[in-house]
Amino acid sequence: MWWNKIIDWFTEASERKRCIDDFNRAAKDAFIANVAPVYLKSEISRGNRNYKHSMSNFFLSGFKIKTLSGRPLSYSEVESIGLAIHTNQELMRKLATLGFDTLEICDTSGSKVKDWQLTEIMQIRNW
Repeated sequence: MWWNKIIDWFTEASERKRCIDDFNRAAKDAFIANVAPVYLKSEISRGNRNYKHSMSNFFLSGFKIKTLSGRPLSYSEVESIGLAIHTNQELMRKLATLGFDTLEICDTSGSKVKDWQLTEIMQIRNW
């Protein structure tokens, strides 16, 4: 029984890592192809403990996106990045089921500019 819990934990950790890697690969390709004006890189963070839901990962529940564009982004540009993520229903559902509860957008220095509660966004959109 405890052995299955260990296997499940490693499987979930592997799926979370694959999600991060897939996002980073797509963001890099979009930047190189000049589809996206900003180079984005995602990583796992602590998240916002106030945003926890029943599927939240215990320690690391944030999906952090860093902007690596070389210039500071305006608040409206950060919100546009967030909106692009919000409208991707498949990605939002995937993040929630992988234990993420917070979407964070950070500037070039790594400071958090804005965060969103994933489950709240999904409720607003009736998903």
